[in-house]
Amino acid sequence: MRRTAISITALCALAAPSFAEQKIGSASTIEKDVHGATTDRSMKLRAGDEVYFEEVLTTGAASRGKFNFDDRTNLQMGPSSKVRLDSFVYAGNNGVAFSAAKGAFRFVSSPAHKNYEVRTPTATIGVRGTAFGVRARQGSTDAVLYGGVIEVCQASGANCRILDKPCTTVTVTDAGVSAPRTVGKKDWSFDKTCKGAPPPGPGGNDVPPPPPGDVPPGGSSPFDLGSVPVNWGGLSIGFNVGTAIGNAEFADPVPMNGVGFLGGLKLGYNWQVLPNIVAGFETDAEYRSEIGGSTNGHGTVSSTRGGYLGTFRGRLGYAFNRWLVYGTGGLAYGHIIAPRTFSGANLLGPAYAFGTSQNNPFLAGWTVGGGVQFALTSNISVKAEYLYVKLQHDYPTYATNVALYPVPICNMSGLHSIRAGVSYGFSLTDLFSGAPGR
Repeated sequence: MRRTAISITALCALAAPSFAEQKIGSASTIEKDVHGATTDRSMKLRAGDEVYFEEVLTTGAASRGKFNFDDRTNLQMGPSSKVRLDSFVYAGNNGVAFSAAKGAFRFVSSPAHKNYEVRTPTATIGVRGTAFGVRARQGSTDAVLYGGVIEVCQASGANCRILDKPCTTVTVTDAGVSAPRTVGKKDWSFDKTCKGAPPPGPGGNDVPPPPPGDVPPGGSSPFDLGSVPVNWGGLSIGFNVGTAIGNAEFADPVPMNGVGFLGGLKLGYNWQVLPNIVAGFETDAEYRSEIGGSTNGHGTVSSTRGGYLGTFRGRLGYAFNRWLVYGTGGLAYGHIIAPRTFSGANLLGPAYAFGTSQNNPFLAGWTVGGGVQFALTSNISVKAEYLYVKLQHDYPTYATNVALYPVPICNMSGLHSIRAGVSYGFSLTDLFSGAPGR
């Protein structure tokens, strides 16, 4: 009896690793950077490599992968995508269950295939042998049917919709599941299958390739995102450079309208509250160089001192594919725009006067503006932005030839800022999980 128990224990110990590394399929096509990770290994995949139960598959920003599973399911992954192969119980008439964390996917199986399930953070998709596409983004999931039938529900199981007509689509958010609609020019699809090419036939195990000349999702380089839309949500860091054009007045007044340099760092966070609506905030801190002075019939003022300029602003924008157009406004703060020196006949009265600045106050104010942002890759974007900044009215002091003590003189500080910026964006989920950026 004891010998039997020992034998059973040994067999269990030997069987455990084989279960954890149970092969369920293989990679048929790999483009660029595709990784697979299990509890025992993490490796870059090549065509022909096996994939396993509970493996996590990820693709890089310009990468794609195609996988064939033993239950006759086919998976295609677009760029910057992540999926977990949750279960494989083919002997029990079930197939692979997928958890699609983010990205773009196409699933294909034959009509004779048993039911299986695809899960995203916001949706659960019940599948009967069919071909369909899924895009998982922060706060939403898009599902497009190419052939067969799928049932699309919120992750909680509520508010389900059935798609049974080729080239129809729904969007799932926390608010519910949209009504099914025919895929239009502005709707997402894994490629152009529903935008010019017919859906796959009912008996096919694969989806026909896109029409000639069509670029697959992700394009051919990190700077070609193809048809995969950008998720603008998440944290972003970057820098800005540009010009500061004075819109200030001193004393009588004499204009302060010269041009200076602005440059510094920025930090922001966005939420993609609707498929095309992006809201968030941004803060920046920049160095401002001297701004040139000017003259009029009453007096002459020199350039200003250099200083710092910062803002803390809300942003609201409209996103379409790789573009984001937005408005912005909020708090501003910085050093005043006032001359180092001045001279003239009427600046302090009828007599000729001159003076030298004694201080450089740091004041609060407001700002408003807008801009346009373009995604170069899934993580890197560039922007062009205009801000108008107005600091509070102030009376800086000057040592003059007409008074024994420094004199406060009226000054109004404003400027136009035209600048360009580069940002790197990523989601907090990606940051804490160690996965590639969004």
